[in-house]
Amino acid sequence: MNNVFQATPQRLVPRLHEEPSGIPYFDEELGVPQNTAHRIMVSDAATILASIAKEADLAFLSDEPIWYLHPESDVQRTFYGDCVLARKTDTRTIIADSVLLAIEVVSTQDRRKELKDTRFQRLLNEYNGVAEFALLFPDLGDARALTWCQLVAGQYEEHIVAPGGRVSSQAVPGLELRVVPRADWTPGYKIEVFYRGEHRPRLLGERARAEQARTEAEQARTEAEQARTEAEHARTEAEHARTEAEHARTEAEHARTEAIQERERAERLAARLRELGVEP
Repeated sequence: MNNVFQATPQRLVPRLHEEPSGIPYFDEELGVPQNTAHRIMVSDAATILASIAKEADLAFLSDEPIWYLHPESDVQRTFYGDCVLARKTDTRTIIADSVLLAIEVVSTQDRRKELKDTRFQRLLNEYNGVAEFALLFPDLGDARALTWCQLVAGQYEEHIVAPGGRVSSQAVPGLELRVVPRADWTPGYKIEVFYRGEHRPRLLGERARAEQARTEAEQARTEAEQARTEAEHARTEAEHARTEAEHARTEAEHARTEAIQERERAERLAARLRELGVEP
């Protein structure tokens, strides 16, 4: 949703933004949702850039309202960027004057949305004097990966970055984007981020490590359960052995008792026979 503030043409004025509502990264004007590749790239980039913004004492916004002057009407309106780095400011009233770098992850599944991302968003940021603007192309079947725009004398100079190439930000010193080799592309993954010479791993690496930790924990639980089962089985067998031993002892005792009784009967019989004069 684009809010309109009519009173101050040709000059941006910080005003309190309305609380964002609706589905994240959903273009309500065109009715176009994000696809999987777009979601992956925005998620990875947002996580990394938010961390860098914290280190650099900058503001980071993702799909949050920013006041711009519309390039056709010169009316102050709110627009949203996928990933935005700005000077430290109150983001509840942020205006385009504070934006240092705006990054748009292009939705190519809908031609109208692609044109809006690549043409209108570029014009919007150029018109409002945003120092740097970048287009990221997340879809695996798209030969494009990164288009970088630098504001020079009020107009953007465009640089298309090929696989293996990289670009350094002037507005955010220390920030670099590198296009990974084409063979390493996956849906939503074409770009690596560096800050102050250090590679910043993507969220997928954290997911993989978390998944590995969960797998190892699950394996440990399975092994512990197996050990408990084996111990229980051993206890059961030991109990069974004790039961059989007790049964054997009972039978032996019973046999001894019967033998004693039999011997006593035999002795009594022999004694009776001797009383009768019969030698047994």
